[in-house]
Amino acid sequence: MAITPRAVAAVLGLFVIASPLLAQDPEAALQSGPPAGAPLPACKVFAPSGPFAGTEFDAAAQIGQGPGVLLFVHELTRNTAPMITGLDRLAVQLAWTGLQAHAVRVAPDRTEAELGSKRSSEAMGLHRPIVVSVDGAEGPGGYALDRKATLTLVLANEGKVVRSVAFTDTGRADLQKLRGLVEEVTGPVPTDAAELRKMMEARLTRDPEQLRRLAIDLALLVQRVDSVNEARMQRQRENQQRQQQRQQGGQAEGQMRPNPTKPREGKAPEDEQLRDLLRRCIQRGADSAELDAAFAAIEKRIGDDAGLRKQGVEMFRLMLSLDYGNDDAKARARKFVDQYAGK
Repeated sequence: MAITPRAVAAVLGLFVIASPLLAQDPEAALQSGPPAGAPLPACKVFAPSGPFAGTEFDAAAQIGQGPGVLLFVHELTRNTAPMITGLDRLAVQLAWTGLQAHAVRVAPDRTEAELGSKRSSEAMGLHRPIVVSVDGAEGPGGYALDRKATLTLVLANEGKVVRSVAFTDTGRADLQKLRGLVEEVTGPVPTDAAELRKMMEARLTRDPEQLRRLAIDLALLVQRVDSVNEARMQRQRENQQRQQQRQQGGQAEGQMRPNPTKPREGKAPEDEQLRDLLRRCIQRGADSAELDAAFAAIEKRIGDDAGLRKQGVEMFRLMLSLDYGNDDAKARARKFVDQYAGK
């Protein structure tokens, strides 16, 4: 069939119309959170740990009329953890401005979310641990959260929303952006020491009890930073020792890879949820808290279903035969296979 000039023009016209849409930043195009200028909606949460442990409260009411940040966590992963930790530290560092901040886990299973949030908060050493929305997967009404986002940041001041920002692909690279966004509600923080001191003297509370709590919070933050730095240095020392052992004729690097002569065992699960959970288990960088949550979710998914249990055994046999996952994950996988194989 001949291509007419009119057809070519029509195609080009569609391309011109579509090009701006294709060029959009996916995060900028994604709308998640209430619009700027709207009153900050109620946000009922439950605290599994921390200063509000065992209680339900309204995080929006706790922010009140001062500067505040709500970080809705749609996915609790290695990629979102730096943003959660970063906000927690900013909240302590900028407490003198009156800033109140909460990381709010949004998930369909509240019980699993509470357990996972508590473990992750402890693993990350959060001063203000993650709280859990009591409103399920959609989050609190009035926030219009989009589940395509991994994180939704809601900034507020004087009881109103200043801005809502959706993140779809995030990590440590966004920490500087996070600080800039937080300073939209606290005001810019001077880098000059004299100017900073002057601002702190003007804005810092005169209430003795609040000053006492702030001093304690800052001392705990310094202690956690020291602990994290020491743990990082210890890991570096251990890595250097392992490298020296390999250079001296220890375990060769090739032995850490799957053995091509070893027969492949097991098979990937047919169940979609088990496939997703298996991906979490084979991440080399998964820590104990992440593995606790993943293996607990697998047990819950399988329940008393013999067919799913068999799929679980086979998927872990496959994982072990391919040498996927870190040592902790492989140990858990072997325990699972030993416990359920043949049942």
